[in-house]
Amino acid sequence: MYQKNNDVKDFEFYYLVELTRRKIKPLSRWEKPLTVNTHQWLKNHGLYVELIPRKTLSGKDITETVFSTSTRYTDLYLKRFCNTYLSKSAGNQSLEGFLFGYPSCCVKQFIRYPYFPSSLDSNTQSMLFHWACNSCRSTPELIPYYQSAYKNIYDWYKTEYKNKILGRTYRRTINKVLASLLLSGSLLSAQTAVDSTHYIQLPDDLNENSLSYAEEIFLGVYDHGFSYEDCQTYARMFKAIIDTLPNNVQTDRAYKIEHLLRGIVQCPKCGLNVNMGYVTIVNPLRNMQMDIPYLGLHYMEMGFFSYGTDTDYQRIDIDTLKKMLYPFNLQHLLPVAGDSDGDGLTDAEEDSLWIGDTASNPDVNADSIPDGVEIAEELTRLFPKLKEQTDSIHSSIKFMPVYGMENCQICGSLHNMGYIEITNPENKRTYQIPYISLHAMAHGSFAFNGTEHGSQRIDAVELYRTMKTHSLFIGGDKDNDGLKDNEDDYFCFDPDKADSDNDGLYDGMELAAALVDKIKALPTVPSLDHPYAEYLDMDGIQLCSVCGDIIPMGVIRIYNPLINTVSPIELSYYALHFLQKGSFASEGADNTRIDPITLSEYLNSPTGVNADNTALKFELSQNYPNPFNPVTTIVYKIPAAAHVSLAVYNLLGQKVISLFEGARQPGNYKAVFDSKGLSSGVYFYRLHADIKTGGQTKHFIETKRLLLLK
Repeated sequence: MYQKNNDVKDFEFYYLVELTRRKIKPLSRWEKPLTVNTHQWLKNHGLYVELIPRKTLSGKDITETVFSTSTRYTDLYLKRFCNTYLSKSAGNQSLEGFLFGYPSCCVKQFIRYPYFPSSLDSNTQSMLFHWACNSCRSTPELIPYYQSAYKNIYDWYKTEYKNKILGRTYRRTINKVLASLLLSGSLLSAQTAVDSTHYIQLPDDLNENSLSYAEEIFLGVYDHGFSYEDCQTYARMFKAIIDTLPNNVQTDRAYKIEHLLRGIVQCPKCGLNVNMGYVTIVNPLRNMQMDIPYLGLHYMEMGFFSYGTDTDYQRIDIDTLKKMLYPFNLQHLLPVAGDSDGDGLTDAEEDSLWIGDTASNPDVNADSIPDGVEIAEELTRLFPKLKEQTDSIHSSIKFMPVYGMENCQICGSLHNMGYIEITNPENKRTYQIPYISLHAMAHGSFAFNGTEHGSQRIDAVELYRTMKTHSLFIGGDKDNDGLKDNEDDYFCFDPDKADSDNDGLYDGMELAAALVDKIKALPTVPSLDHPYAEYLDMDGIQLCSVCGDIIPMGVIRIYNPLINTVSPIELSYYALHFLQKGSFASEGADNTRIDPITLSEYLNSPTGVNADNTALKFELSQNYPNPFNPVTTIVYKIPAAAHVSLAVYNLLGQKVISLFEGARQPGNYKAVFDSKGLSSGVYFYRLHADIKTGGQTKHFIETKRLLLLK
């Protein structure tokens, strides 16, 4: 079982080690001094060890030793308690309780009423490292795990040390506990107990670990439909972190604001009364905040991120929570050759991705997150959006698992030995990465160290350029065509179909191409009756973060005097580069999105303006029928004598047919549009009326869209 260690003879030490090895206790702390040989002995038995310098309230320096099977816990303990004073504050005890594997209800009661009598007999209580609260639900489930570890250590200890170093009192205690263990006859596995009372089934949780596919990617535990970790560890970890956040405004760290309300809500699962209020969590360095109801915190304490009933529930955003409270794990940030500033990217990679100061600044945007971690975070969040089905504008993903597993040499987590293949349809790149690299990226690193793949590193630029296309994923776009659903409606595209007219081009790309042609055709000479462009060249160049093309710096200003005689719409040359590739969104140095509706208005494509003549009540009605084939009718109203033109245009702004041109007296009119000879698609009809009032000529312009389906 163990190789004998002559430097430590305390039974409790070996008992703690066994509980930790079995993961019954996530983390253990030993407050007596340990030798270098003992530290190595702990590492030889699969434990990670950290020395934590602390101070007593009187100012005396002490050192604690903590050990765990995962650096997740030692790292968290180090971040929270290194060089701090020993304190038994409620926040400290709550976090320690989580890390040491104590039921949260027992910790809460102990903070308020230490050593309050419980229903456990003294023998059983002496075997535990927490003081059980009365009627605790978790402790009875934990006891058999403690009993199994206790028996194994006792048998080994008795053999190795022949019971000579045990004092009489200690021997009596061990024998009593062993007697109760033998009476119970429990032989259980070494996994922690799971609370199923608050479990809510997720629709996309195929392995029933209470995490979605995307959430498993974010947390670094995805393994092709299998996961060897459930959400309970993470829910309770984040809850413990939230408990320790300061309650006052901070400028250099995350904090929380409590919003207690008058009223309670009852937990639909266990009946506990919870305040109706919520907690606001703020990370000022990343400019992020989120609200979590106290009911949600209660479910997190029970080990789950969903709260409510089985059919009516809400979900805490794990992605946002992780970004704000635990964006990376320090132990996984392995050193990288050629990385002058130690941010996880080589200087060449920073230059290629246009990070900024490549050699001397590891955190260009000063948000406390190294630049390499942010790139890894960005790509990690892109993985769940990639589909196995290929299309013409987005990268696709292919999973290639094998029969065989490997461990992360840093934290011990288990991963498939296979590969993931990513293919980019735009630049024809293909790149393979091992499963374990997803785990490393979730912890902020492109470098990883596995028992099968050894110490390796992903090429950050190669992965970036393979995963990314110019057609970026945007919110509110259910068919992933590059247009939001309301924009699809506006331009008469089908929001449920990426290629509405089946011409091989996604709707967003088709519209972008049409508007680019319109921009290129704009005159550069100012005009009073049609759009024109102004090109402002600037010194310097930019590199496209997606394809690496060199783009000169500059801005295009598009004026439309019929809309606004002062304010133009501006497009940087960088944004125009993405628009030419078929995307209204751009990233990298700009990280913006062009509003296609506003752009088309300035280009006189899908809409128009009533210029100071609303009181005259010019009206242009929607054509009927719409969609139509082959004939449709357009009705319009002229309130005063005017020169009128009514014409139909295509997406490029080119006139297809003139329906009327000439003088009109006040009245209602209609025009019939016969689409003979035209192909299916979106067209626009525009009414332009010039009216003379007060010695001046004023304009009325309005445009509406129509859809021809053949």
